[in-house]
Amino acid sequence: MRFLTLLKLKLIDLLAMRSLMVVLILAPLLLGLIAGSANLSNQRPDIRLAVVDQDQSQASLALVSRLLQNGWSVDPIAASEANRLLLHQKVDGVITIEPGYSESLTTLKESRISYSQAEGSLVTTIVREAIAAAVLPEYSRRSLLEQVYRQYEKNGQIPPASLDADFSANMADYAATIAKLKVDYIGKIQTVPTLTFVVSDYSMEVFFLSIYAVLGAITLSSSDLRRRLASTRRGLSLDYASSIAALFLLGIIQIFLYTGAMRLLMQSPFRIRETFLLAVYLLLVLGLGQLLSLLDQSLRLYLSLLILLLLSVAGGCFFQLSAKLLSRIGQYTPQGWVLSQLKNYEALPFYIPLLIALLLLLLGYNLQKRRAIRAI
Repeated sequence: MRFLTLLKLKLIDLLAMRSLMVVLILAPLLLGLIAGSANLSNQRPDIRLAVVDQDQSQASLALVSRLLQNGWSVDPIAASEANRLLLHQKVDGVITIEPGYSESLTTLKESRISYSQAEGSLVTTIVREAIAAAVLPEYSRRSLLEQVYRQYEKNGQIPPASLDADFSANMADYAATIAKLKVDYIGKIQTVPTLTFVVSDYSMEVFFLSIYAVLGAITLSSSDLRRRLASTRRGLSLDYASSIAALFLLGIIQIFLYTGAMRLLMQSPFRIRETFLLAVYLLLVLGLGQLLSLLDQSLRLYLSLLILLLLSVAGGCFFQLSAKLLSRIGQYTPQGWVLSQLKNYEALPFYIPLLIALLLLLLGYNLQKRRAIRAI
């Protein structure tokens, strides 16, 4: 009962800090939405196109289907909507297939396709080459087929009904056999080395939880209160346990807010394993926070944030470390361990950090108890 009463008082103390509560509630939601929107953008195709199909023929549908095979986002929409998307740069360009496109494929004397690029777009050349690669084979098929029909008429013969299908089948067979080029690559492809920084899904949450745990431990640690409680039966142990429990409960709420906001925006399932790993990490940094709260009051905040910053950099919170570097160095920091686990890299099993967290909490309690007894 005493523990529950102290836990209730701790939670009331934290909830009474309205400005702090606003940060603790809004920050995970905001960070989760930022991470979700960033990951959603990364999952989208590299090239986004809008198609205004005014021809509505089999040829125009075949062109759209051919462009989709490149893995791009190709959306047939109305002309007014396409102009709006182009103006707001939500697409890289707009392809307009004009009426009569299907008939123009026989000669290609006039262009029935126009392309409008978005301002600053760097994919115009790629899109135009892809359109040419889709149009020219169909032009070749139709122009050659037209010559065959003319030859039948010149000889006074009636072309067979299956001429179009047979001609297309023969062209496909010719392209797959006789006309097919065999290319042998000697050596290996050398990619141009570039330096790329990629932020993990949970890196912002991991860094935020570490700050929350340390600052929370400092907020709820009062030397005067510890001295008074140390003189009562199990007073200090109950206060210590209730402080950890209160911070842990609020931290779990923040994990759910962050993960829920991110997964909702990404439209991906909620994973219990990730929540459990973050909970173990939270307990680990709470144990670290209890040790940092023993620092001299004048340097406590500065040194705590400096240590957290160094650990976060080494753990890959600010830029993504390779799996090899994380397994050798990064995973031995709290931040690096949880990020390694979340990415399914090789890392220590969860029970080892959990055991370390419990040992840190026990060590923090004994050190705080000794300091409080000395001050009496």
